[in-house]
Amino acid sequence: MKVSSEDKMPKIVIVDDEVEILTPLEEMLLEEGFSVRAFSSPAKALAYLEAQAVDLVIFDIKMPELNGLDLLQKVRGVHPSIPAIFLSSKNEDADQLIGFSVGADDYVGKPFTKQLLIFRIKSVLRRYAPAEEVSQRPIVAGDLSIDRERHLVSWREQAIPLTVTECMILISLAERPGSVKKRAQLMDACYEGNVYVSDRTIDSHVRNIRSKIRAVDQGAEPIKTVHGLGYKLVL
Repeated sequence: MKVSSEDKMPKIVIVDDEVEILTPLEEMLLEEGFSVRAFSSPAKALAYLEAQAVDLVIFDIKMPELNGLDLLQKVRGVHPSIPAIFLSSKNEDADQLIGFSVGADDYVGKPFTKQLLIFRIKSVLRRYAPAEEVSQRPIVAGDLSIDRERHLVSWREQAIPLTVTECMILISLAERPGSVKKRAQLMDACYEGNVYVSDRTIDSHVRNIRSKIRAVDQGAEPIKTVHGLGYKLVL
């Protein structure tokens, strides 16, 4: 991501109770040109984030004071669409699915290489960056409305607080209502390059989208599962 001044440097908050990981991680991101605030205390990080807007948060999952999952939920209460990456020493499907279920945009298992983490960070930031002019017209289909440029979604004129990853999945489905999108196609819509995510990760994102739509319209079920294939939007 190119920036023209210090004020435009992406602002990242890192939270990890292990100082031996936190300090070199902070130094690594500073060397890459990011503006970084690092916290070993989740409570102090929460107080900072309640008062400050940032471009990305990176949370360790396993922290004794307040785990990363609960921390993200509290932060999302103030900043509903803040991008988030989880770190964990357990690189297991179960941990990843829990992370994605609370709205994480990505998950990186420890230990990780500098190149991998920087790639994932830049990939998430690009998803949240203003898109080019191509195909920026809003999508209006039935009760669904999507402002692609600002990643704003509404159902029956009520705002739906989706993460950008969730929004991009919904855009992919809404571009061709009634057409089945395979999970691999939905992965391609929101994950760049050769980043691998399992089918269960996409399923978790879809569950989140469904849940958020039902929160404003209890009977709404616009996303249908096509068993053995993927999903389609029916309006």
